[in-house]
Amino acid sequence: MIDLCSVRKIQTARRRFEVQLKTTTGLTLNDALCLCSISKGIREPGALSRELELSPSRLTRILDALEGRGMIERKTSDEDRRNVTVELTPEGTRLIQSYQCSELELPPELVFTQEKAILEFNGTESREE
Repeated sequence: MIDLCSVRKIQTARRRFEVQLKTTTGLTLNDALCLCSISKGIREPGALSRELELSPSRLTRILDALEGRGMIERKTSDEDRRNVTVELTPEGTRLIQSYQCSELELPPELVFTQEKAILEFNGTESREE
């Protein structure tokens, strides 16, 4: 059974984390997740859209903003101009490396949720609940 009060706490904690992220890095959560996915090798907008579970139009707005800030650049294929890939710029790489969440503290509600999800994914459950 889902505890709806816990869901509310998670939503509130996520919002607080997003504000902290924006204040610290100047990035929205979707911006940061997009940069992270690109840094891990997902280079095609279609694949990014699926990975981040964003509509293509929403992803385009995020990529436009990141490109405008000098974090990414789009490259068109020489063979087929319809094929576009996305790459981090040196500035985007620097930002991802320097803010690999080292300066960001996850709220306790999100840490617990993350740990519980990992345990459940691995087939074990926390015995301390």
